[in-house]
Amino acid sequence: MTPRASTTAAVLILLGATGCGGGDDEDDKKYQSTEDLIFVADEDSGTVSVIEENANRVLETIALPDMYMPHNVQASPDGKSVWVAAPPMMHGHQDQAVVIDPQTLKIVATIDLGEELHVAHVVLDPGSKHAYVTANEGNQVIEIDAQTKAVTRTIDLGAGSGPHGARFCRDQLYVAGMASKSLIIVDPAKGTTSQVDLGGVAVQTACTPDGKFVFASLYDTKEVVRYEIDTKKVERVALPAGSEGPVQLYPSPDSATIWVCDQGMLEGRPASNKLYAVDVAARKVSGTVEVGSGAHGVVVSDDGALAYVTNLGGDSVSVVDTAALKVVATVPVGTKPNGISHWHRSGGMP
Repeated sequence: MTPRASTTAAVLILLGATGCGGGDDEDDKKYQSTEDLIFVADEDSGTVSVIEENANRVLETIALPDMYMPHNVQASPDGKSVWVAAPPMMHGHQDQAVVIDPQTLKIVATIDLGEELHVAHVVLDPGSKHAYVTANEGNQVIEIDAQTKAVTRTIDLGAGSGPHGARFCRDQLYVAGMASKSLIIVDPAKGTTSQVDLGGVAVQTACTPDGKFVFASLYDTKEVVRYEIDTKKVERVALPAGSEGPVQLYPSPDSATIWVCDQGMLEGRPASNKLYAVDVAARKVSGTVEVGSGAHGVVVSDDGALAYVTNLGGDSVSVVDTAALKVVATVPVGTKPNGISHWHRSGGMP
């Protein structure tokens, strides 16, 4: 067996039996926080940090099974579970999806998905019936029954697609094709796929809550693109001079803004510390916030007042006041924090 590089580096190289957690009553007690929670995938430390919103402190650090690296994390829309896409640190082990109970902050399932897949992101459908995991090296999306935790289907995206980030919009799954430089549209009901050429290395997608637009980040061209679902029109938004390459992005609840993390750190580019606000209607950058080094993942609170940014090079999460466009807190987390998701009592964020 040979060691694997971190998922961040390995996935982006394209640029150049269910197990249940046990425990006694004390172990299974509900947490005492009165706040909503932010789940952070600490990739290189093999943990998930759980941050209390507003309190801005780590409530719990959840260790994944030995040899696994959490790349992405996602709260289910119904708020009943939190899912983690976890590739192994060593070759010869299966990639996994890990499920956390947000009420007890315990791992309740580990699901083997296959070897050498390099799973990247996980997302759930609007009804929280199925989870979908992108396999970057497997060129596929793996469907999992959210209740039984069993793999129900594998959707082939075609050789050389290199899927990475994904989001649901209007019951369709929009996947960022890194290797194919495209937006891949999956219809889970029909099992069909189609592609929209984007002309750049697509890393992540975002859907505006009003269901009108899908955005994708293009690392190599330093752009985001806006895809209008009804007209199928693609329009480009250039990031400001000095951008080093966007990675993850996330919409505001009112569908007016897309928050874009400018990471850099790849293709010989330096780390960036910029979070950009993109005006959805005007298709232009409307604001910039300086966060931590290697801004990677972003999620927004359910009221839109706060954005949370993982700083890949700073081992921290920046808390951003979205109205004032300034960092109001910095929370230390595990090593190389990557994906991030917001959970609240009425349900998870998309």
